[in-house]
Amino acid sequence: MIRWILQGILRDKNRSLFPFLVVTAGVALVVFTVGFMEGIFMGMIDSTANLDTGHLRLVNKPFYDEEHLNPMDRALTSQNEIHQWLRENSDPIIKWAPRIRWGAIADVPDENGETKSQTPIIGMALDLLSPDSREVDRLDLKGALVRGRLPQGPKEILLGYELARSLDVELDQTITLLGQTFDGGLATDNYKVVGLVRFGVFAMDKKMALIDLADAQDSFYMEDTVTDFLGFLPSHISYKEYKNFKIELQSRLNDLRLNPPKDWAKDDFPIVLSVLEQRNLDNMVEVFEMVKKIFVGIIVLLMVLVLWNAGLLNGIHRYGELGLLLAMGQTHWKLVWMLGVEAFSIGILGSLAGSLIGGGGVYYLQEVGINMGDTFAQTGIMMNDVMRGRVTAESFLLGVGPGIMASVLGSLFASVALFQRSEANLFRELEAG
Repeated sequence: MIRWILQGILRDKNRSLFPFLVVTAGVALVVFTVGFMEGIFMGMIDSTANLDTGHLRLVNKPFYDEEHLNPMDRALTSQNEIHQWLRENSDPIIKWAPRIRWGAIADVPDENGETKSQTPIIGMALDLLSPDSREVDRLDLKGALVRGRLPQGPKEILLGYELARSLDVELDQTITLLGQTFDGGLATDNYKVVGLVRFGVFAMDKKMALIDLADAQDSFYMEDTVTDFLGFLPSHISYKEYKNFKIELQSRLNDLRLNPPKDWAKDDFPIVLSVLEQRNLDNMVEVFEMVKKIFVGIIVLLMVLVLWNAGLLNGIHRYGELGLLLAMGQTHWKLVWMLGVEAFSIGILGSLAGSLIGGGGVYYLQEVGINMGDTFAQTGIMMNDVMRGRVTAESFLLGVGPGIMASVLGSLFASVALFQRSEANLFRELEAG
């Protein structure tokens, strides 16, 4: 029977082409839109993780509670020992990187050595000089450079291009950083501006500066001390799995608290956070999931309604055929089953075609992307300038499943009309035709 149904679908375009096109268009729209939404959302998460929080973050709770003040005296000592513990006790796919969050006043002198401009800035210290460090690639600093070069030696600094403009500072000019040391004293050090970068986030471009980790430890008297250990996961890991990695590491963290390094303070209490627990991303996840479900639901409803009406119109033209089948001994329920199998077959074929079209569009966006830098230039959203799609199994499931279901439901709703017509009437319509 299935072979006969497939032959009928391929030979009689009048009854199969329109439902096929409807399912193809609906599935392609779902796959493309969900894939694009996933790409934008994961791009926002990855940008936040790379620039700020990591996918996972180990931080001292006293520091985290007063993070807006950059309390350097609440940083974690024994950097090398903690780094080694993280490598041994966390999943091997997590790559850990030590960083220091610092705040300071940037003072720019004039030709006479007097203060020409001055402003408070926020900064991040990371490993920029080690040959095996992935931090430069992680932040895409080579692509973010507007002018100048990356640091190649000690006491060199990168500034956000808007920050450099507001300070009226030029390349190769020396600026002085005035901040707080680990022991609560005043830290002062001179840095040479070697490059201007565009982070793609207006707030960071206006206030952010980057220096090497070793330079920060020297300037702020933080030998073997950092404020954060950021863990980075591969791009194929979904944000839904971050919580599992966090729980696994959190369960092992109790051993470190019970046997802390000897240089820790008595009230040091490291905690693990995922990126979703910071910068209000957990609320954004809820909104994203809700929007995705509503969108898929609307597309499915529209496909069901269109296919229902298509099935009714198609059934009118096939009353004679159905009457003949009833006259040959078929029951109404067998005809409904036949129409359901036929709709299921059309749904599969349309879903496959829609998946190829929608998946191809998402793959193009994943590899090429769309430059939206001007659109987001004046926002505080941590998002890449290039919007990319993301090919995921979930997007195909959300497209194929509803596509097949809509085709079958539309056919079943339309086939109810069969029970409202007698076998004699259906057969007379065959004779009249």
